[in-house]
Amino acid sequence: MNAATIVLIILGVMILGLAILFLESARELKQARVKEYTMQLPGHPRGRILFLSDYHEAVRGKNNEMILAKIREIKPDIILIGGDMVNGKSEKEDFTPAITLINGMVEIAPVVYAMGNHEMRCVVNSREYGYHWDQYEQALSPKIRMLINDHMDWELPEGKIRIYGLNMEKTYYKKHGEKLTVKEMDRLVGRKEEGLPVILLAHDPTWAKVYEAWGSDLTLSGHFHGGIIRLPFIGGIISPKYEPFPHYDYGYYPEKDGKTLVTCGLGQHTIPVRFNNLPEMVLINLN
Repeated sequence: MNAATIVLIILGVMILGLAILFLESARELKQARVKEYTMQLPGHPRGRILFLSDYHEAVRGKNNEMILAKIREIKPDIILIGGDMVNGKSEKEDFTPAITLINGMVEIAPVVYAMGNHEMRCVVNSREYGYHWDQYEQALSPKIRMLINDHMDWELPEGKIRIYGLNMEKTYYKKHGEKLTVKEMDRLVGRKEEGLPVILLAHDPTWAKVYEAWGSDLTLSGHFHGGIIRLPFIGGIISPKYEPFPHYDYGYYPEKDGKTLVTCGLGQHTIPVRFNNLPEMVLINLN
């Protein structure tokens, strides 16, 4: 077998591999599964929480009815949004898919919405990108509770939970940016008050140890999209910071003083690719 034949075989295998990758990615992006966890928080409050993140206007809203149908079937007590429901990268941005989905959810259960880095981009760079965050906010139902470095108490028949929404500056999302500290957490969302179990909506799981040290009993994150492509027994291959095989790529991380749960999200990243990485919503059963 000569060198030219070997090269052609290698190219053929590469082309076939890419075709399989993109066809499987297209198939996965049309789906949305429900991943279920059961856990306890201090004080043992009981409730059903639906958590979702990183919608990114998935396939231009084509999955919205399917997603809403699944939520109606689940009948959660509350819906928590972890950010990046929009992309915020183009002057031709169409927020309609995200608005339609979120406003549909609020008719099923109370909705609490914390920002991700893409919502923050919309706020900070609205002039540069040619669209207006205030128009997006105004189009959302007034029933939605936005938590932008703020908190609220969720009353349950058997207890109360304090929910915080963290909105970090851009530098904390960068590969070589500032390192988040507990002191900075205190500045952003305030010092944790004792006495109530705390759920923290914190988009970037990179700082899970800091969230735990600050006092979060359960941190809900996304951002990493499950590593985009997931390899069996290894996990996600890359983070948005282009770090290979990130530790907090996906799943449940119970620690001594706090838990972190990272979803792979509902949509796609800048490159619309997912492999072995089905879009999902997370159902959390507190008992």
